[in-house]
Formats: sequence, C-alpha cells, structure tokens
Amino acid sequence: MLEAIARTLRLDQAEREHLFRLADVPVPHPRDGHGRLEPQVQAVLDGLADLPAAVVNSRYDVLAWNAPYVAMWPGIAAGHNHRNLLWAGFMVPACCSTFVNRDQELPQMVATFRASYGRHLGEPAWTEFVARLSAASPDFAELWAAHDVGTPTTRVKVFRHAAVGEVRLSVVNFAVVATPETRMSVYTPVDDESRERVDWLIAHPDAPAADHTHAPVH
Repeated sequence: MLEAIARTLRLDQAEREHLFRLADVPVPHPRDGHGRLEPQVQAVLDGLADLPAAVVNSRYDVLAWNAPYVAMWPGIAAGHNHRNLLWAGFMVPACCSTFVNRDQELPQMVATFRASYGRHLGEPAWTEFVARLSAASPDFAELWAAHDVGTPTTRVKVFRHAAVGEVRLSVVNFAVVATPETRMSVYTPVDDESRERVDWLIAHPDAPAADHTHAPVH
C-alpha cells in the first residue's frame, strides 16, 4: 500500500524512504538495487583522464566507466561476461584472469556480494544470478556455501595485462549517493612502474589484454 501511495504521489527516493519511516515500516530497497545514474556521474569518470574508474552496483554489475578503464579491462567494457565483475572473475579461465592474486580477491568479492545479497533475499534477479554462477563455477559455489560476509575495502590489487605485464593499483570506493547501493571505484597506480604501464595502455587503447582467447561462457 505504501508503495502505491509513493507511486501515486511521485515521491523521489528520499521522500519514499521518509514515508516508510513515518509508518514505522522497514524501507524496502529498490527492486534490483541498480537505479539510473545521473549524467554528471559519467562526466566525473571522464574527468579522471589518467586513472581507470568505473561505477559498480552491489551485484558487481559495471554500469559506467572511463577510457582508462577500457584500456585496462577491454573485455568488461565490450560487454563480455555480462559486464559483471563477479561473473568475469570466476568464468574467465585462470590463464586469462586479470587478477594475479586471484585466490585472495575472489573470496573477498564473494563475501562482499554475500553482504549485499542479504538485502535482496527473494528477488529474482539476485537468486537467478547466484543459481547460474553456482551451476557454471564450482569454485563460486564452494565460496558461496561458506557464507562469509565482507565489505568493500581500500587495498592494493595486482592485475595482469598481456601488453604490459603486472600493474599494482590501489582501489578506493566512493558511494554514488543518488543511486542506492552503487559505488565509484577509482584505481590509482601505487608505484612508478605501474604508473608508466597504465599511461602506456591509455596511449594504446587497442592493446589486447590477453595473448589468446576462449569461447565465451553464457
């Protein structure tokens, strides 16, 4: 009933949440947790001309990105692996994975995803995603069954790119407050060698990220 009232009154997200609080009813999250991004968000991404950056929702779908991000991870921007970092992390073969420390990063991603999943229990988009990835990846299914919970953190990640080798990047996440459960991830090189390699990739955006290909898994 409250949802119907909110729609009739054309309440925005803040007004909708206030209505639910006045009624002493838990505020339901948006159905899919992935609202539309304001145009200014892309302008901010594009303004980070020398740093890879993207906007990711709580299901690890990549919603927007800038040119340096495309240079570093062309497959995601091209729409491979559903533009979802979790799907790409488990479904891209280890030989072509961008993660050097894959065994550390994937459990952290699953734990962070698990925390978000708890806010979307019963939502088809989330349950279907988990079912599909569990069926496609025994590694994901095993980590999912562990029920570990985590949150996004600022830390150094080590990536691999076929054209330049290893790149060490510090990842900082900023909430995009106008779109619930969405964050902007900005990747900053942590040493001179990584800075030089990112700069080279930005100058050579067509450089292949892997030296061979595999058939996509759907």
